[in-house]
Amino acid sequence: MKVTRTLASTALTVGLVAGGTALVSAPAQAAPEAGSHNQVRNQQSQNQQSQNQQSQNQQGQTQQTEDEARDEIIDRAQTWVDQQVPYDMTGYHPDPQGNEYRTDCSGFVSMAWGLDASENTVTLPDFAETIDKEDLKPGDVLMKGGPGTEGANGHVAIFNGWANDEHTAYYGIEEGGSTGTVAREISYPYDQDDAFVPYRLKGL
Repeated sequence: MKVTRTLASTALTVGLVAGGTALVSAPAQAAPEAGSHNQVRNQQSQNQQSQNQQSQNQQGQTQQTEDEARDEIIDRAQTWVDQQVPYDMTGYHPDPQGNEYRTDCSGFVSMAWGLDASENTVTLPDFAETIDKEDLKPGDVLMKGGPGTEGANGHVAIFNGWANDEHTAYYGIEEGGSTGTVAREISYPYDQDDAFVPYRLKGL
């Protein structure tokens, strides 16, 4: 019993101060382990790496979506090439889903781009934006469009990749007045006609 009391008394240190008030010393705080700060830094680094990876994955998904959209444009255009759809400014032909589009150059591009209706070379630029030559990718177009290009005054062809390293010719897909729907090699910008400008569908 005496040993127990002695240990209990030793464990609890009581000091008397003026006025007879007793102060009880608080138990000592354990010092943080030497490696705890490194663990926090390592966790923060891992979190940052995880965020960076998620950002890269999202960018990859965005790029993949753009590539798929371009592939779809070319695939839709190719369906009319395979069917040898003839040129007719007053005629209509279905897309793969059965929607009807006018069978001229701008109706063909409207179909390939999946627009709601058959636009013409005057209105088609409203659905696109001009780009630089070196920014051209499959699914973009070379177009002589805007005011004054009604009827046979304008034209548009789909770009499907460069045909040479000099970028003086490209693979184009078009609905031509004398050819019908064809895929052919075209000199840039369009058979040496500098009135043709590169365009890209908005949102692509």
